[in-house]
Amino acid sequence: MKVATSVANITPKNEVYLCGYVGEERKHPAKGVHDDPLAVSLLIEIKDIKLLFISIDVIMISASKADFIKDRICEILPLKKENIIINAIHSHSLANGFTDEILFGTPDNPEYFQYACSQIIASVQDLNQKLETVRIEIGTTKVHGYYSKRSDKTLPFEDNALLIKFLKEDQVIASICNFNTHATVLGPKNMMLSSDIIGAVRSHMAQELGVVPYTITGASGDISNRQYRQGNDFQELERVAKGIYDNLKDIDNYSEVKIDSVKMSEYDYHIAYDNTAYYEEYQKGIDEANEVLMKKNISPDEWKLRTSEKTILENKMNIKEVDFHVKGKVLTLSDLTIVTFPGELASKFGLYLRSLSPTKYFMIIGYADDYEGYFIEAEEYGKTYETKASNTPKGESEKMVHKIGELL
Repeated sequence: MKVATSVANITPKNEVYLCGYVGEERKHPAKGVHDDPLAVSLLIEIKDIKLLFISIDVIMISASKADFIKDRICEILPLKKENIIINAIHSHSLANGFTDEILFGTPDNPEYFQYACSQIIASVQDLNQKLETVRIEIGTTKVHGYYSKRSDKTLPFEDNALLIKFLKEDQVIASICNFNTHATVLGPKNMMLSSDIIGAVRSHMAQELGVVPYTITGASGDISNRQYRQGNDFQELERVAKGIYDNLKDIDNYSEVKIDSVKMSEYDYHIAYDNTAYYEEYQKGIDEANEVLMKKNISPDEWKLRTSEKTILENKMNIKEVDFHVKGKVLTLSDLTIVTFPGELASKFGLYLRSLSPTKYFMIIGYADDYEGYFIEAEEYGKTYETKASNTPKGESEKMVHKIGELL
């Protein structure tokens, strides 16, 4: 097995708007850069098959934008387009520009998209020449005390974390880091570009490993640090990042794994319905949000949730028909199974798919190759922001996840 990795600095050179929160602040350009957004690429060659993984520091990426980047890459690298996986890290403090729709009224940044693409393309152009034979070590751990299921920290959640080291002799030359939480430590009033918790943990791990790891979050649609939050600022970000990093740094169960085969399956789940049938339900949600927002001394978290909820439901009232496809891949690399998912998958579903995995090691790459919103279990519907924001009807996510599970 051979690997190569590269890092592109995609810090904007032009004025940009941050994407992910509702609020007066987000109607204005970002005020600076706290930490440089990156795009980390990992090229893997197994026998004659090459797979390219790219993690981009943006909130989300649309299928059309992902396809644009893949087409550009295929012009310069000997890769099949279907063997390229591009994901977003989903920080809510990064520049808009990688989606097809305006989110929460945030102005688009088309100039930034073009610039970031050029940086990414430049960073991967010599990856093929940099491929080196490696041995692989995989370690696992569980993370507790820093994030949990948003609605109730006593409930099970996707607490599994994984670190893969690709080693040439004893030197780490590439790495994969996977833990599962929303990158929303920083709040809506933050106006500095930041990769939030994904970037902060990645930075700590880079110092530890000597290489910037390809870092991704998986089934974290209903996971964040909300239940353990001590603030919404950079001090809190460092506290949480250091705690997660300490968990990863202290992994002591590494096993050497031989990866010498690749099996890929694809899924395409179609969701379509008459949205007008839900108008009454949406209006009820809007009324409830307005009632809460009128209260005095509302907490910052409650204001953020209710304002976002109201905005999304008002937008839903303008849509008559919903019709979209949920597409992804299931990769089996010998003793490692990888599921890609184009949105925000509930922790419960991540644990379910993990239980079906035929291999010892398993991870989900969330926000991959497209963004189709939240996918939450039926029993949560009507109780949480995630279910009200979802474009997927109650009970449909279970059917979709069952179909994915059949590929494992």
